[in-house]
Amino acid sequence: MQTTITNNRVKALKGLFQAQTVAVVGGEEARQAVCQCDQLDFSGTIWGVNPNRESMEGRTCFRSIQDLPSAPDAAFIAVPRESTIEAVKQFSAMGTHGVVCYASGFAEVGREGAGFQDRLVEAAGDMALVGPNCYGVLNYLDGLALWPDQQGGKRCERGVAIISQSGNISINFTMQRRGVPIAYLISTGNMSGAKIHDYVFGMLDDPRVTAIGLYLEGFSDAVALSEAVLATLQQKIPVVVLESGHSKIGAEVTRSHSSSLSGKKELSRAFYDRYGILSVDTIPQFLETLKFLSVIPPLRDESIATISCSGGEAALMADLADKYGLDFAPFTDEQKQKLRNVLGNRVVVANPLDYHTYIWGNGEEQKKCFQAVFEGSQSITVKAFDYPNADACDSSSWDRALDAVVKSKLATEANVAVVSSMHENTSESMQNLLIEHGIAPMLGMDECFRAIVMSAHFGLKSRVANEIGVLPPLPKRIMGSVVGQTEYQSKQDLLKFGVPVVQGHEVLDSSDAEKVASEIGFPVAVKGSSTEIIHKTDANAVHLNLNTEEEVRFAVKSMEGVVDKFLVESMAPSPYLEMFIGVRYDEIFGFVLIIGAGGTLVELVQDSAVLIFPFDRSDIVQAIAKLKIGRLLEGYRGSTGDTNAVIKVVESIVLYVENNADSLVELDLNPLYVYQGNGGAIAVDAYIQRIESN
Repeated sequence: MQTTITNNRVKALKGLFQAQTVAVVGGEEARQAVCQCDQLDFSGTIWGVNPNRESMEGRTCFRSIQDLPSAPDAAFIAVPRESTIEAVKQFSAMGTHGVVCYASGFAEVGREGAGFQDRLVEAAGDMALVGPNCYGVLNYLDGLALWPDQQGGKRCERGVAIISQSGNISINFTMQRRGVPIAYLISTGNMSGAKIHDYVFGMLDDPRVTAIGLYLEGFSDAVALSEAVLATLQQKIPVVVLESGHSKIGAEVTRSHSSSLSGKKELSRAFYDRYGILSVDTIPQFLETLKFLSVIPPLRDESIATISCSGGEAALMADLADKYGLDFAPFTDEQKQKLRNVLGNRVVVANPLDYHTYIWGNGEEQKKCFQAVFEGSQSITVKAFDYPNADACDSSSWDRALDAVVKSKLATEANVAVVSSMHENTSESMQNLLIEHGIAPMLGMDECFRAIVMSAHFGLKSRVANEIGVLPPLPKRIMGSVVGQTEYQSKQDLLKFGVPVVQGHEVLDSSDAEKVASEIGFPVAVKGSSTEIIHKTDANAVHLNLNTEEEVRFAVKSMEGVVDKFLVESMAPSPYLEMFIGVRYDEIFGFVLIIGAGGTLVELVQDSAVLIFPFDRSDIVQAIAKLKIGRLLEGYRGSTGDTNAVIKVVESIVLYVENNADSLVELDLNPLYVYQGNGGAIAVDAYIQRIESN
């Protein structure tokens, strides 16, 4: 459930987004906001506030905020930071729904600026606060522009809402010429007031919003965001995200596998996948996916048909379908007969369809051909179509083909996308025509096919939305110092919760080591026992397959001076495969579990999956199935691994985490030996790091 604070903030945001009376405070930037409102034919009332101007773009200017006739619904403030704080305080006292703060010099500049930002938030009270250090809000549905600069968008009746943490990229989005209908564009800036989840909630009650796009550089409240995006999923409003800052350049080198395998990108992707958020990697993918989802309802599955008049285009689309795992729906006998009646015997009638150029220029015959394909069982039909350069070519035959596509769509009500192989080979008029008739004009084949996959994934997730829960509040953590445990301590702790571990004992010298080795039976392994050495193999602190007391004594002597304690263990039988299971605490997501291929190559192979707590047995099964080694577990060349044993180990670790949620920092189990058939699994090495209270 939304908190009272969030509910109030969202209510205030909606009042800002759909304001009918607006005050603009400042000089040139404030004047520019008036210009942009005029450019978008804003029908509401605009008041200027500037003591040194008589008027602003034809409107009377008031000398102060107190001189305004009444409280405006929203305000755009473009004055220095100290004056911004005072202006925000006055608008809040008046009862204004929300303000956009353009000024910089707040938390983005360090400690001094953070102090100013705290004062700004206090001044805003319950009023919605956008920014500071932002460009603001564009409402292309109603023509409202709380925006200090030029922008390239235009009015629309319905479309996507884009929420961006980058001001300049926000401007770039307004300049796009890809036919994306933008309903709202919000540049969030420092997000000292309204957060990402507030903006998402703020879009949910507007039926004109078809999809939501998020350009993120990070977010701080995964719990609140999970609530917001789950609401979008339940209302079948797709969310597409492009998150930057995933590169490892300059990142601190971590000591544990859990950290190295679950960085920002991996954790974000696990979160997005859980809630049906569609994650993309580039701005073209971002815009094309939003456009596709805005025009075409979520697809029921990944079945497609493609149409082209070129073998080359057909082959390219077939390759992309294979790349993204899309299925070509076979033509029915009735479809085949209709197509043969149009195309004759010179064309191979199959999906993907290359109809050649025998009917090129004949609009009526093309309509019969396209309509026969559109009538199939596929979720979406893709028609390859590159429009010619109007300055150099006669485009009349292309116009007839496009008309045939539109008429066939209207006759069948099928889901249809028209895709150009090059983004420049479409015109804005063509894009507008197709969107008007519910056809997605896609620029770039790869972007088109990726959008299809995204739409089908969202359709699947939306059907099970009621089975997904929001993230729980982060656990309360004790205060203290982070300390590591020895391998022996770690294994003994895990053993109490049901994790099978290799039999062994910790000793202080070679004589005790020889005694323990004789008691547990040869062969044995002898390891250095230390909280400082995590990767023992690299430190030459592991000696395996020791068969005599003399070998044990030699192994211990070789490590004296490096470590103070030694671990003597039975040698586990060679496994069918080695796995890695890790847990780490993240300050945004809480506890996350990482599972994947293990052994000495764990970080090099990077075959892993991430699960955010809480999760159930089915989630574990799905995570294992996604791994490359999942095939080995399921069965490869007549051999299978003990998947159930792996699942039981994970469930035991979950139990350990739940009982140590206040202090656990990280846990590494590597390798976990997994045996064939029903042979079980056993932890060969383990490391736990936790907080000890001071």
